[in-house]
Amino acid sequence: MKTMTTDIVVIGGGPGGTPLAMGAAKAGRQVVLVEAGAGLGGTCLFHGCIPSKIFREAAILRYHVERAARLGIGGGLGDPAVDWPTIEKRRETILAKRSGAALANARKIPSLSVLFGKARFLDSHRIVVEGPEGPTEVGFERAVIATGSVSRKLELPGADGHGILSSERLISTDRVPSRMAVIGGGPIGVEMAQIFSLLGTKVTILEALPSILTPVDRTLAQRLQLLLEQDGIPVHTGVKIDRFEPSGTGQKVHYSVDGAARTLEADIVLAVVGRLPNIEGLGLDNTKVRYSSKGIQVDGRLRTAEPHIWASGDVVGQPMFAHWATAQAQALTADLLGRPASFPAVEHNSAVIFSHPELGMAGLTEEGARERGWDVRVAEYNYAIDARAQIADEAEGLLRIVYRSDDATIVGVHALVEGAADLMGEAALAVATGAKLGDFARTIHPHPTLTESFGICASAALGGRK
Repeated sequence: MKTMTTDIVVIGGGPGGTPLAMGAAKAGRQVVLVEAGAGLGGTCLFHGCIPSKIFREAAILRYHVERAARLGIGGGLGDPAVDWPTIEKRRETILAKRSGAALANARKIPSLSVLFGKARFLDSHRIVVEGPEGPTEVGFERAVIATGSVSRKLELPGADGHGILSSERLISTDRVPSRMAVIGGGPIGVEMAQIFSLLGTKVTILEALPSILTPVDRTLAQRLQLLLEQDGIPVHTGVKIDRFEPSGTGQKVHYSVDGAARTLEADIVLAVVGRLPNIEGLGLDNTKVRYSSKGIQVDGRLRTAEPHIWASGDVVGQPMFAHWATAQAQALTADLLGRPASFPAVEHNSAVIFSHPELGMAGLTEEGARERGWDVRVAEYNYAIDARAQIADEAEGLLRIVYRSDDATIVGVHALVEGAADLMGEAALAVATGAKLGDFARTIHPHPTLTESFGICASAALGGRK
């Protein structure tokens, strides 16, 4: 067995690990970065954020071609064909380019070594990496666990059958199915349902809870559900899945709602019922690191019960976002280097659900703020009157700004509109810096853009005062 020693070992080459490994190595620390997959990038690059958005770009383009005549272009274009092999080839090309660039950048740093293989703790100061060229034992002074998360499996009769896929497996599917059942109405389920619906698939969403997108602003989640149904995607909530049964080349989904038995046939069943921290096989029991099904237990500075071992990203638990993992990794890098570190606060997080229209969120929802005992109000702006939204023929949506009643401090910004993703930078900055409604109202936003909705909404809530 080969052996090596290092100051810091980082287990996981995704957004919770790679930025830390590179940052610490650039500062002169000896770092070993271990990745179990085929390249650097993690779930976001290979199975999540990036490939799904590549699919969405194709789906949205098809949608625009179908309705181009409404804008005076190419009447009679009809039903644009979907060339799935070309879409898949584009996905593979982009992923290879991004992963290759990440590895090349890492290898430019002399004090950073990258090992590919599965890591397992031997004790609190040693791991073994089972790689393609045999095992390597790595001794370390400090360790960071950033192994990400994996899809939760359905524990139901027939759930391991052909055509029942996780989101990771759907990404590499070889076809656009005619019929798809989506089990789970969370962000991934909603995104994938709309992507494949826009590509021509007949999609049905089955959700166990009373509503979809439970962590999201209730008003916007309900509005999006109505849009899904208007676009031909039935949404069934309060569903209990009973079993799966092979049917031809697909599956029958047997389920019930309020005790009434129902059956749905689909070519592909997408099971997206949550994600679990990826800790299986890590050998954590050989250390004092504490963990549960919710993730590795850490303190406010991401330190585990082992004082020289930290954890970041999805493996710590919710929220599970690539940008959140990166923010944690950057703060932890500074901390490990003895520099001032500002660890991210959940109430300042931002996120986007790439539905159609997009749903962006920054800070707390109205419900979340009230749960904290805060007295808040909500300012609203309907994008039906928005110039930019009308020009783009995407005038469906709503902006909701949550602010404190006493001093008008903005604690949350939530937008349902196509283009919401690009609004969340300003929204996140406002929440993180404690901006007030007056700051939005006084800011000169360019016209015609979606961003001016912030100023118009805030000014209206202030009664025209700035």
